[in-house]
Amino acid sequence: MQFRTVQTLQEVIHNIIHFNGEVGADARISTRLTLFRYWYYVPLVELFGPEKFIGHVKQVEEETSPLSASDYLEHADLLDNFDPKPTLREWFRRATADEEFRLRLELAYVLGKHGREPNDVIYMYVLRETHFS
Repeated sequence: MQFRTVQTLQEVIHNIIHFNGEVGADARISTRLTLFRYWYYVPLVELFGPEKFIGHVKQVEEETSPLSASDYLEHADLLDNFDPKPTLREWFRRATADEEFRLRLELAYVLGKHGREPNDVIYMYVLRETHFS
């Protein structure tokens, strides 16, 4: 098994959906929610995902799949060597000040369901409109 950064928007969307399913199912991820600083939002599915989780996939031969909570936790140091920012920024833009205010409130609500709140220093990114119109 190998890890790499995402290469398609489809992988990112799949990862965001997978992350949101895992965060409620694995308490080990919810304890780390306050550590994530870069959050990405997809309006079409109304979901958030942290860069460290959604920016990577595991690859076995030609097949890729999202990281599980166990994959992320066991290989976090290794994953830090793969910076997904350049690829993610192809599809996402920095949230405007108005968007950031609203998205921070929404993220706080989502994380609050898991007994957490966002890091004091977070950066919000939104899927570019050209990708969901």
